[in-house]
Amino acid sequence: MALDAALLALPVKMLLVAAVVVAGSLAAQKAGPFVGGLIATLPISAGPAYVVLALDHGAAFIAESAVGSVSINAVTVLFVMTYAVLARRGVGAPGCLAGAIGAWLLAAVAIRALTPPLWAGLVLNAVALAIGVPLALRFSRVAMPPANASRPVDLVLRALAVATLVGVLSVVSWHIGPLASGILALFPVVIPSVVVVTHRAVGGLAAAAVAASSIYGLAGFAAGMAAVHLAAVPLGAAAALLIGLAISVAWNGLLFMLRLRRMRRVAAAT
Repeated sequence: MALDAALLALPVKMLLVAAVVVAGSLAAQKAGPFVGGLIATLPISAGPAYVVLALDHGAAFIAESAVGSVSINAVTVLFVMTYAVLARRGVGAPGCLAGAIGAWLLAAVAIRALTPPLWAGLVLNAVALAIGVPLALRFSRVAMPPANASRPVDLVLRALAVATLVGVLSVVSWHIGPLASGILALFPVVIPSVVVVTHRAVGGLAAAAVAASSIYGLAGFAAGMAAVHLAAVPLGAAAALLIGLAISVAWNGLLFMLRLRRMRRVAAAT
């Protein structure tokens, strides 16, 4: 697809992305911190961004972009850990967000400079998850009141943020190459939008719980992006993206079922 044609299709892509974000955000508001964290790690923004890349560039570009996304997923674990730690210490939502984005940007610059291969990105994820999962287990053990429904303007702002990211990615990816496009596709938008709204509605402990709970879902997202890299060239971009989506959704669904089973056991024991 030529750049001019891609630009003509861009408004439609951005509207579709905005609709997906609104739907996902409404679901997260009603699900509570744990499930909200799982929903926030579904490819709500990265998925449409990769569809844009596939339409504009093809399978080989998608395969290389996915390598960058695997590595940057470990950086997203750092993002949510930073937010959770700061929120637990009583820092307000703006300070938590600034600190988490600062940590993400520093680590992302290092990833961009080092250009790690797939295996190195998977190792980075393993290390990040080994540190993050115990943190998530500790931070999620908090009794929290249900969050208040967010204002319509919150949903609109989230949708605009993600739609803008997709628009920027579609244009910029023609100039920055596949690895950097894969990094840009994973810039944290959906997770912080859910966490910040929770922070404002309920407080830092609730926000820390949502942020920490998202660590579980990021493990499945890393596996999904690795599958996209491996499948894009032999199977095509569309099939690879569907496989990656299926892995991410199946992983989060498995986590949800395991949590339900544990809750039933606890209820039966009491």
